[in-house]
Amino acid sequence: MNTQSGTAGSYLLGRIPPGTTGKSFFQSYVVTANDQTLLQAAAKEDGYRYAYNGVLSFLGGLSGLCSRGAGWAITKMYYSAFYIARASLCRNGHVIFHVPKAGTSSHTQYELKIAAGERAEISRIPSTHKLVADRFKRGGYPSFMQGLVVNGEDPIEWLMGQREFWQYRSARFPDPDFPGVLAEIDTQRLQRFLSAYEEDRLGVYLSDPDHALIAIPFRLVIWYLSGTRLESTGAFGPEDFAHLRRSCMAGGQKVTAISRHFGN
Repeated sequence: MNTQSGTAGSYLLGRIPPGTTGKSFFQSYVVTANDQTLLQAAAKEDGYRYAYNGVLSFLGGLSGLCSRGAGWAITKMYYSAFYIARASLCRNGHVIFHVPKAGTSSHTQYELKIAAGERAEISRIPSTHKLVADRFKRGGYPSFMQGLVVNGEDPIEWLMGQREFWQYRSARFPDPDFPGVLAEIDTQRLQRFLSAYEEDRLGVYLSDPDHALIAIPFRLVIWYLSGTRLESTGAFGPEDFAHLRRSCMAGGQKVTAISRHFGN
């Protein structure tokens, strides 16, 4: 799979005429009907790629837990949710892209709702992670996340906080021990836990800080895969699906709740 071509951001940057700064171009740029068609196709492609990242991040997190690598597993669980959120935004025609600042190596973050007549706007939220979390929530969480809180926090922000603690504020990872948010997880019973999370219609596990770290990204992954069959998108090759299928193993256990979405 080509990982670079065809992105919505690349298309938008390609519209900037030579000798014109991105800032001046996007001050007057308006999406045309032709732009809308091409951007929608590019955004869908972006979404498939983000979803691929989200699935692999979740599976990598599970494998990490099975080898007692909780520190990076927590980060991967957050990133799984982040990538699925970005995939959902792309699927709904909302793109976030970065425009180089003239004469510097920095960028300005823009967002755009893909529709004829719309304009790109500079994001008021400078952090891409916080912007994605905000727009995903505003754009409409899946039903199982509506009204959901974990320890009084929005679920994506709670996951973000877990990742930021172990990546930025803790002097070391908890490995090989599990921190409190994973203390109830028995890696020998992963299938049982995942089955319980999938069947959780009342948000009992999703809102429980002892389970939410795995339950929320897991539900997001299967929610996206249930609505978008990656094998039918044409965005991936046989080697990509072979890799996904191989990755659907954690601690010697097959993660059937995810592998079934890839024909195995």
